[in-house]
Amino acid sequence: MLMGKLMDATAPKPRLPEIHEVTVDLEATERDGRTVRFSDLRGKVVVCAYIYTVCPHGCAAVMEEMKKLNEALGETGEFHQASISVVPERDTPEMLAAYADALNVRKNDPWWFVSGDQASLWNFMTEGLGLQEAEPIPEDERVNPLDLYEHDLRVVLIDRKGMVRGYYSVFHPQQEIADLMREKLNKDARQLVEDPDA
Repeated sequence: MLMGKLMDATAPKPRLPEIHEVTVDLEATERDGRTVRFSDLRGKVVVCAYIYTVCPHGCAAVMEEMKKLNEALGETGEFHQASISVVPERDTPEMLAAYADALNVRKNDPWWFVSGDQASLWNFMTEGLGLQEAEPIPEDERVNPLDLYEHDLRVVLIDRKGMVRGYYSVFHPQQEIADLMREKLNKDARQLVEDPDA
């Protein structure tokens, strides 16, 4: 039994799949008002997801997982995150700054909360990262008046070369699947941070 555990610990981890390269760039406005470009993150392991600060669906669960990753990997210097606005006319840089403060995300943490032109943001998420397109929710199907768009709640993991290496449904109706996805995201992100050749 002990030998088996020892072998597991020393065995090389399987290489993560290379899904596709991010060839679309994004220029957006960070919560502090700076203009940032996604291409500036080349050379780091990056986690991206949509953000909508008043989302009545799964955004809170996604943010919670990103917060855990920030706490675990944020000080390595090898890791960065980007939360990209679904509804930038509402989630302005000022609104995103207040939201980040409420999450106790510090200004110098490697985590962008970006707003900007909605078409550019959405295009980057679909064409660049391969997420499903956000779609307007018909008025009679909204949970509340601010429930404007149905959007992809998966988290995207990208390696130092700009290659998507995984999608993670950390918010899932089946709790077991959500738990597995959270565990896998944490493990895979750590593997990429610790091993540039993973």
